[in-house]
Amino acid sequence: MRKALQLCAVLLVTLLPLSAVDQTIYGYITCSICAAKGATDSHGDCMEKCLAKGADVVLVTDDTKQIVSLDNPDSVSGHHAHHVAVFGYFKNDAFHVVSVRIL
Repeated sequence: MRKALQLCAVLLVTLLPLSAVDQTIYGYITCSICAAKGATDSHGDCMEKCLAKGADVVLVTDDTKQIVSLDNPDSVSGHHAHHVAVFGYFKNDAFHVVSVRIL
């Protein structure tokens, strides 16, 4: 009985990180300064200027125009000002990007 409980505890600890709900969010990669105003394909040059001024890379969702902070903004570095589908999960108050697909 004791070994069965230990096995259950080990499995629970092993599988616990997998319990984060993975999801796909559709929107534009933009900067925190321009936010929803910069949710266009032509925002690339402006976005680079804003990033040089210290802006953060964010995602503006298609449906609600919500601004989503990114936990790992380097994962979308080649996709600035692109319409994308990002797959990942929420980690604290930010979205952790696992993969990106240009739409």
